[in-house]
Amino acid sequence: MQKMFFSLSALLLTAVLVAGCNTSDKSEESDAQKNEPSNTSTEQQKPASEDKAVDESQETPTSNETDKDNKDKTDTSSKTEQEVKYKQKGEDKTEKATESKSADLGYKMQQLPGFTLTQEEPGKDMLVSKENSEVFMRIETVDASQSSYADAKTSMQDYMNAVGEPAALSSEELAAFKDVKNVEGYVVDFDKEKVIGVVFEKDGLISKLTIHDNDELDLTDAMFKMAATISKN
Repeated sequence: MQKMFFSLSALLLTAVLVAGCNTSDKSEESDAQKNEPSNTSTEQQKPASEDKAVDESQETPTSNETDKDNKDKTDTSSKTEQEVKYKQKGEDKTEKATESKSADLGYKMQQLPGFTLTQEEPGKDMLVSKENSEVFMRIETVDASQSSYADAKTSMQDYMNAVGEPAALSSEELAAFKDVKNVEGYVVDFDKEKVIGVVFEKDGLISKLTIHDNDELDLTDAMFKMAATISKN
């Protein structure tokens, strides 16, 4: 009986020891498994932060690109400006004119803000009042090496004779055209409108002007002042 009791006790003790070992092994395995996902999570987060850094570096413009953009904006907005003084209906006016260039005729000029410069047809530009499109100045230019002032003057006289009975403009009326080699002008007056033709030579460029104006706007002097700034582009 004692032997049997001893054997039973030994078996129970052995079973407890085995169960304890298994429990310990399982606990160690469980701890190891818990630690592994933590490491994996950390490793997965690393590339995400690296990708973000790469994206940010791609999206952020370099200082050279920023400088270039600023320079482009400055170049676009910066134009040569000049004060132009003229008379309108007996009143003295002063405005800032901006340099404009002909798209086809190879000249540049100072243009007042109340006008638009466009191409009428090949060889002819139109400087038109924004307030009234019937007030305008037609501009034709040619290099002095390709034509002569005498031919241009004859052409202008023929045109003015076709319009009506022209009267020659005085030197005072043409005072806006300073530092020119030659200049001559004519006017045909109607009831409240007038047509003016001017031809002048300056810096190797021969220019012909045909101006249509009226008493309501009276912009002849303003157009003279702009035309006097015509020069080779």
